[in-house]
Amino acid sequence: MPLETSDVVIVGAGACGCLMAKELSERGFDVTVLEAGRRLDAARDLKNSESNASKILWLGPRVFVGRDGVAPKMGTGVGGGTLSWLGVMPRFQPDDFRTYSTEGVGHDWPIGYEDLRGHYAKVEREFGVAGDCGPFAAEQYKLPMPAHRMNWHAQLLSRGARRLGAHPFAPPIAINSTPYRERPACVYCGWCASGCPTGAKATGSQVYLAKAEERGARVVSGAVVFRVNYDSRHGRISGVSYFNSAGHERELRARLVILAAHAVETPRLLLLSANSTFPNGLANGSGQVGLGLMSHPTWQVFGTFAEPVNGYKGMQMGHVMVQDYQKPDPRRGCARGFVLLSYMMTPVTYANLSGSFVGPEYKEFLDNYAYTAAWWAHSEGTPDDNNAVTLDPETRDVRGLPVARVTYEWTANDRALSASARDKAMAMMEASGARKVRVGLDYGAHAMGGCRMGLDGRESVVNSFGQTHDIRNLFIADTSVFVTSSGVNPTLTSMAITSRAAEYIQEAARRGEL
Repeated sequence: MPLETSDVVIVGAGACGCLMAKELSERGFDVTVLEAGRRLDAARDLKNSESNASKILWLGPRVFVGRDGVAPKMGTGVGGGTLSWLGVMPRFQPDDFRTYSTEGVGHDWPIGYEDLRGHYAKVEREFGVAGDCGPFAAEQYKLPMPAHRMNWHAQLLSRGARRLGAHPFAPPIAINSTPYRERPACVYCGWCASGCPTGAKATGSQVYLAKAEERGARVVSGAVVFRVNYDSRHGRISGVSYFNSAGHERELRARLVILAAHAVETPRLLLLSANSTFPNGLANGSGQVGLGLMSHPTWQVFGTFAEPVNGYKGMQMGHVMVQDYQKPDPRRGCARGFVLLSYMMTPVTYANLSGSFVGPEYKEFLDNYAYTAAWWAHSEGTPDDNNAVTLDPETRDVRGLPVARVTYEWTANDRALSASARDKAMAMMEASGARKVRVGLDYGAHAMGGCRMGLDGRESVVNSFGQTHDIRNLFIADTSVFVTSSGVNPTLTSMAITSRAAEYIQEAARRGEL
């Protein structure tokens, strides 16, 4: 029989959805998690093969338009993006929360580093993070596991970084360097993006959702939510409607709905849920739903060496990080900053990230795989309301629902900053002794924004706890609430925000405010 009622419905079983399920189920809430993807057994289903990546990536139709056609990667399945992610988990810097005050770009967040400090530490401890905080961290903090030893790839890249006066270090990464909480240490097989069959890489399902299920939380996989239902008489959300794995329509009633479906799918779902009260999209009284989508402008820079590098032996990303350039520098002629991370991908991805190489040059590039090192030059993307998620007027998915239409164009600041990051990576690669430096693909990494938080309900979608301004029993817990993007990977910060929101939900429910 289909589920009919629940205290809380969480849409999406990624990092934030799984964390929220664990936190609320431990606080006594009856929780149901609806996940569009299927549940996989990592040891059986995600053995080392690039073809397995297709099992854990969102491959449904979308329309990408705009000058740059940015198409950030999105995971699917019970575990969401943490099934395919590469695990890098740095904290934001204090100034990342006040870019308008410090540089006049973007918007200031309604929260700051101090609001998240304890939640950062809690997530790091629970998830299991290895590494060093680095010389430029907001404060010197200790992670639960020691840093991974740098492989030869990272040592080569570090050599060039030091020659240019930078300070390479092994960054925070949610992949075990030692056995931790019943999960084994990494065996450095190098297939992180295809899923981790050993369990050394932390996933939301493995770390959080399993505990939620022990507390009675229910997980429905293959459940595609297509509408959040609104009770106009009471001004509240009454639940959600979804298609189950057999394609049958079901309705699940709930006292509280939390959307954790990704920065593309969460705005899409709100737009799909338009009604007579909210004709432009649910909880969209501000008109801001879908606007201000952000991604990180990223260049792939390759260096070919005379001796084998064998960069594929180890974690795919994050054996070494350079954070010297994340701090804004007016000499660059643009705002914000960037980081460099080691990133050596598996062969097909390596070929795809080559950029515009063709003919003999492309063949040589492929032949040089074992001799190649790679920097991931990763810049902060600045918000622009012209970059947006809307509903495509023509393309529909297999269920007949309008798909997300993602419109994107890098801002002038994005272009200038990412060029600085690319050039610095090239200079470091040359300083490391590469006999040939190649610039590969430029692309957008990560998706953030589209339902940004703020104090003013006329200019933002949610408050600082992810609660929508328009509807008190509807929350959002994913990167769509981001105000700005920082120059570092967003997952840890989104999880810390979710941890903070879970505390708020418990207190608000206790006071009868939900």
